[in-house]
Amino acid sequence: MTTFPNPFNVFPGAGGNWQEIMTRWWSPNISLNFAGDAGIEREVNEDVASYGRQIGWLNDIVAALAAAAPDTVKANADAEGSLQTLKAAQKKINDIKKRRETGAVDKACAALSALDSDDYRRLLRSLDPERPPDAG
Repeated sequence: MTTFPNPFNVFPGAGGNWQEIMTRWWSPNISLNFAGDAGIEREVNEDVASYGRQIGWLNDIVAALAAAAPDTVKANADAEGSLQTLKAAQKKINDIKKRRETGAVDKACAALSALDSDDYRRLLRSLDPERPPDAG
C-alpha cells in the first residue's frame, strides 16, 4: 500500500491526514498461503505442473476408480453426490477448454505476426513451387 499526502488538505492543524491508495487495485497481487516451502511450491508449479493440471490428474484417477467400482460409490450417498459434482465440474472445465482452444489458423496468424519482414519474405519464397529449395 502506498500513501501520499492529501493535496487538498488546506485546513490548519490537520497535518496528520493522509490519503491511502490501495495499490492492489491498480496491480492485482495474488498471495498464496503455502503449507510448506513457498520456493518449492513455486518451482513445482512453474517447472512440473500447475495446480490445475495436478488436480485434473487426480480428478481423472478418481473418476476411473469410481467407474471401476460403481457399487462402492453407490454404497455411500456422500461419495455418489461428490462424484456427480466432480463429473459436472469436469464437463464445465472441458467446455471452457474447448471454447478457449486456439485453432490452427489463429496459431498460424500469431506465428506470422511474430515474424519480421525478412523472415516473412523468406517464408513466402520457401512456399513458391517454382523456386528451387536451395535458392535463398
